[in-house]
This record gives sequence, C-alpha cells and structure tokens, in this order.
Amino acid sequence: MNSAEVVYAQPELEGESIDKEYERFLSGLGITKLMILPHYQEVKNDILDGRRLFEDITYPDSYGREFYALEDGSYFMVEDKATTLFGTAYLFKDGEIKQICEKEKSICMT
Repeated sequence: MNSAEVVYAQPELEGESIDKEYERFLSGLGITKLMILPHYQEVKNDILDGRRLFEDITYPDSYGREFYALEDGSYFMVEDKATTLFGTAYLFKDGEIKQICEKEKSICMT
C-alpha cells in the first residue's frame, strides 16, 4: 500500500471520515503508481461514522483516480517493466467498482 507515489489512506477509525483535516492522500515511497487497498474481503461491508466505508466514502474519493482493492493472497508483481496482477482484485474508478481478476488467475496490467 505505501509503495505508491500517492497513497490513499482510507479512513479506518471512528471520526476520520468526517474530520475535515484528515488527509486521505499522502506521499508514498514512489515505487509504483498503483494505489492499493488491502484486505478487501475483511472491510468491504464496514460502517464508519454511520456511513458505508466503500459506497459512501471510498467510491466518491475514487473520482479522477484508480484504487485497486486486493483480497488477502492477491498481489502485483513488476518484472522487466511489466506489471501482473495475481488473485482476486477490484478496480475502483470514478465512483464505480469492477472485479478485474479472480482467485488463482492473473492479468497483465501493462
């Protein structure tokens, strides 16, 4: 998650999603441009500050951006400038979600 140039710090704790000073976009390590949301299967139905974490908070934050939600065991591999996604993953983009890879499968991203 922190390897991205810009990290989406999805709110996690009570009060963060409604705090106007909470910074959701932080500088990362700059290794990749991919903004990753880990442990998707654990948090996809969470409620935070009385709102649905994804539908009410993360979807709107995805306008003009792309977030990759990964289930545990899924990962990206960069080799010879080619990026491959392995395992179950979803793309959040412009307020919408789409499953882009399935368990035990892979897709080339570049």
